[in-house]
Amino acid sequence: MSNQLRNLNNETSTISFLLLVGLGMGFLSFNFLSMNLIEVKAQATVLDQTNQTYLASLNNTLYVSGTATDKVDTDLVTISMGVQSTNISATDALVSNSKIANKIVSSLKASGVEENEISTSQYTIQPNYNYSESGNIINTTGFTVSNILTIQSSNFNNISLWIDSAVSAGANTINGVDFRVSDKSLENVRNTLIEQAIVNAKQKADIASGAVGATLVGVKSISVITEGFNPIPFNEPIMQRSFGSESFSTPIIPGEQEVSISVQVTYLFR
Repeated sequence: MSNQLRNLNNETSTISFLLLVGLGMGFLSFNFLSMNLIEVKAQATVLDQTNQTYLASLNNTLYVSGTATDKVDTDLVTISMGVQSTNISATDALVSNSKIANKIVSSLKASGVEENEISTSQYTIQPNYNYSESGNIINTTGFTVSNILTIQSSNFNNISLWIDSAVSAGANTINGVDFRVSDKSLENVRNTLIEQAIVNAKQKADIASGAVGATLVGVKSISVITEGFNPIPFNEPIMQRSFGSESFSTPIIPGEQEVSISVQVTYLFR
């Protein structure tokens, strides 16, 4: 009987010990889960605050512009010249004009103009009228044929020679001499100026944001604006001298072209 009581006590102690261990493990598990829940909640709160800050910054925008300018040597010339012929009949005007135009082309090629550098840019045949004092047409007095040639070349050494040769061959129309920067050279300059313009915009943005105690956090948009280029016009007094009786080389001096790039940048700040 005493042995049975002893065994019963031992079993009761074992069960009690197991219950205590089980309760302890449950408590530890509960604490561990609680800590994980608190940690996850804290992370979610931090992420939520970060997202709110980011979303708020999307509404805080600073708009600035930047510019960069440089002067570039022109490397392409366009010369527009030709001949106008007037006669009573259209056929005679056409024949006369064709002869002179062929002489001009031959003279230009002999002076160094390449075949692929010269082309016809305009050709017209127009009637000439005799008008009354009231502006009504009385009759046709003749016809004028105009043949305009265009030379586009990167050779600046023979510009004066080409003009003088054309005039000597019978050219009586010089529409202009334009100098510009070729697309290839312009592209290299533009890329450099875009970088400089963006740096200029960033400097302005730093000054503006610093003045109000804000911090730039990103860029929302960038727009690049390329301004137009004005060609250098032909000098009119020189053009008039080309038709004179004096024998000298027409002075033509290429210049520089101002290239300007602008950017518009929208910054985000907080």
